[in-house]
Amino acid sequence: MDAELEFRVMGTTAHVLVVAASADAARVGAERARDRLDELEARWSRFLPTSEVSVLNGSGGAPVVVSAETRTLVERAVEGSQRTGGRFDPTVLDSLVALGYDRDYDAIDRDSPAPATTIPAPGCAGIVVDRVVGAVRLPRGVHFDPGGIGKGLAADMVVEELLRSGVDGACVNVGGDLRAEGTPPADAPAWVIDVEHPITGASVVHLQMAAGAVASTWRTRRVWGPDAERHHLVDPATGASARSGLAGTVVITARAWWAEVLAKAAFLDGAEAGVARLEDHGVSGYLIDDAGHVHTAGSVEAFAA
Repeated sequence: MDAELEFRVMGTTAHVLVVAASADAARVGAERARDRLDELEARWSRFLPTSEVSVLNGSGGAPVVVSAETRTLVERAVEGSQRTGGRFDPTVLDSLVALGYDRDYDAIDRDSPAPATTIPAPGCAGIVVDRVVGAVRLPRGVHFDPGGIGKGLAADMVVEELLRSGVDGACVNVGGDLRAEGTPPADAPAWVIDVEHPITGASVVHLQMAAGAVASTWRTRRVWGPDAERHHLVDPATGASARSGLAGTVVITARAWWAEVLAKAAFLDGAEAGVARLEDHGVSGYLIDDAGHVHTAGSVEAFAA
């Protein structure tokens, strides 16, 4: 039996599908997933002044004791930056605020003028995670944006927790960052994921996976400014919205947080270098350029339905 829920969380739409031995068990699992995502949003949202991320960002360089989940979030983000040579960078918060993304996307001023200057990201070099005392320290002047990696990590955490709780299978999709494990619904041969074209909205491909993760990042989804010239995919080196010739990227791998990291890095790289990056990391993906052409990386045919 399976149960589905769709709801708003982390500034986006989440879709949860749980498979269990009984309808009640599946329903309870889906509700548990919703509650857990709400809890993670309360810890991680940069728009909630009481969140652990907001407290960290306001700490002025002092260490802050945070939950295990938040320590893991910061560790994964720093790891993602290191493994991509800084192309993925979670310290772009001041860059985003300068561009006008200073509140929840649904509430920002779509007609705000472009900034006179942009703010490059300071980078992760001075971030310290102390697991002995359970604290994180951001250097003075460094501010952390959980962004997409928070959505991917949340999907990973919730699916793994659901399976430990005894459900047979679970798929959690948080705004395009998806993790699926275990038994798929009874009428499906595998977990089936539709990849949408970032420009046309048409289906690029239906993926079939026994287990794994998919993350997508589109510059076309969150745009603002009088001519929609700004978007949320910031080049950390300049602090400006990236112009790489791509409209979006999709990455297929084992963990959603890592898929999200690589999707962002490949977007900044552009089509040719982005394909090379994904293949260097041994993962598969799709890169859609501004003309709508689809470029593939790795063994995508192994996942195509």
